[in-house]
Amino acid sequence: MISSYTYTHSVETDVRPEAIWALYEDVTTWPSWDSQAERVIRDGPFQTATTGTMKFVGQEPLAYRLAKVETPREFVDETPVGPLVVRVSHLLEPLPDGRTRLTYSAEIDGPEDEAQQVGPMITGDFPETMASLIALAKERSS
Repeated sequence: MISSYTYTHSVETDVRPEAIWALYEDVTTWPSWDSQAERVIRDGPFQTATTGTMKFVGQEPLAYRLAKVETPREFVDETPVGPLVVRVSHLLEPLPDGRTRLTYSAEIDGPEDEAQQVGPMITGDFPETMASLIALAKERSS
């Protein structure tokens, strides 16, 4: 199936991938770096096929599944939202100069009109969220 909406945003940082990954694994930290997240619960270890619940500001809780986890390189969460399926990849790439490239990629599958409407709402804060994540990882690793 071809995704009805896609979006990718990358930044480079001097924070090590392991410092960022530690925040990913500890879902209780997510609201401190993602302003839209009120609460994130994981029903098992941070590994492929683990499920949980995410509660975002002004929304009902949403069930999610970790579709892919490659420690400490990438994880993909998959969340059904009505007729849509939202997949967000969080990729950490070590660069030759010792820096890290952080890339968030969203794919939304489902009815084109709904995906095009919801997509920008989901991805609009990616740059801000990534900056907050990096700042917290830097603070905790110093």
